[in-house]
Amino acid sequence: MNILIKLPAVLVALGIWFLSSQSVLPQPKGILGFDKLQHLLAYLTLGGTIGLWASRKRWKTKPFLTALAVAVIASAYGAADEVHQSFVPGRDCNVWDWVADTLGGVLGSAIPLLASRRATRGA
Repeated sequence: MNILIKLPAVLVALGIWFLSSQSVLPQPKGILGFDKLQHLLAYLTLGGTIGLWASRKRWKTKPFLTALAVAVIASAYGAADEVHQSFVPGRDCNVWDWVADTLGGVLGSAIPLLASRRATRGA
């Protein structure tokens, strides 16, 4: 059962890596066509799923330290992915994409943080 909790983060990370390996990506129209919003949403998802790796006890006893760890992991993955993109023809390494990745990771880490605080109040 433990592997099932970790699987979503691995799948999201692999999906991000796969998309980053493409020279050209189809872009949706409208606000979702905004590149930085796409980064933020992808890393919000990654941060939320990375948060599943921490135990409920850890979220309850060290919630902010756990959220910080999740955000740092997501941000580091974003930095590695930006470097990875610099080797893909037609792509580049962009610090503002990494900033959007980091912000998404921070927001994503808030999901399990808020869920754990809500569970604590309900218990």
